[in-house]
Amino acid sequence: MKKLVWLALALPLVCGSLRAQDDGELLSDSGFDYWTTGTGQDGKTYDDLLDPYWGTLNFLTTLPAEMFTGPVTLFKETGRSGVAGDYAPRIESSSMVFGNEGEIFIPGVIGTIEVDIANITATIGYPFTSRPDGIHGYLKYAPVNGDSATVFIELTRYNAAIGARQKVGKGQMLFHEAIEDWTSFTVPVEYRSEVQPDSITILIVASAGYNFDNFLACQGQKGSQMWVDDVQLYYGEAPEPGSNANETNAALAASQLYPNPSADGRFNLRLEESCRVQVLSVDGRLLMEQEMAAGIRTLDLSGCTPGYYVLRLTNGNGSAVLKAVVR
Repeated sequence: MKKLVWLALALPLVCGSLRAQDDGELLSDSGFDYWTTGTGQDGKTYDDLLDPYWGTLNFLTTLPAEMFTGPVTLFKETGRSGVAGDYAPRIESSSMVFGNEGEIFIPGVIGTIEVDIANITATIGYPFTSRPDGIHGYLKYAPVNGDSATVFIELTRYNAAIGARQKVGKGQMLFHEAIEDWTSFTVPVEYRSEVQPDSITILIVASAGYNFDNFLACQGQKGSQMWVDDVQLYYGEAPEPGSNANETNAALAASQLYPNPSADGRFNLRLEESCRVQVLSVDGRLLMEQEMAAGIRTLDLSGCTPGYYVLRLTNGNGSAVLKAVVR
């Protein structure tokens, strides 16, 4: 399993003594603003999401030619706010030649997915233990030849008594028509059990005829494209469409964290505006929420394991994300 989430705050704090937040777990990098660059088998570079919580199929382009070389199906584009530093993924369905099977269809997808090349299948669930009321975000869609897209969420729990995974809750929305402008979507979760889940699956797919149990059975149209941005789980009432909570706040984005990387885990954080600071654990739980005043604050991550962390800042004008590296 893999997952990387936001972690940081702006007042002195020891990472082992954080207050738990009642509304449970949130998504890592919900704005899709952190990216990395990879190199395919053909030597060409491609963009991919840095946060491994969001799985894609772009790594198929790196496989040896004697196996097969997959297409790039996720691309980095400007986010819905249109401001610098705000990005959004465009996923595009494609195809590839796979041995004696000839050309097979590859859906454009982003979500909690890891592909198992040896078995031509995928693992599609990540650890997760809370009960969100649904998932909310924004999208655009350009289907080809009547194709359909989908946003899918499912929570499950492994039942040792029967040796199988059981469904706790599920939600899904299909999109059959073109959506030219950024449009909000809300997919509520319908629960069928009172038990606590231990895994979550989120799939955003440009072609709804996917089958990740067997890639050879995937169906859809090459060239169908879907853009998605500002995706978040919600607890209680769904966010209102157009809510500023998902907008990038340029002033907050100009906040500074230094020195970075930090050899001892201690940082200075300069906040350009007062904001709310959210702290999440490495397994996605929201650990603390605190209102912070503008100015220079101390960030103490000295009790945290060396690695990559992200600070999320939010106020009534929007939000921003900063990264922190502890050596």
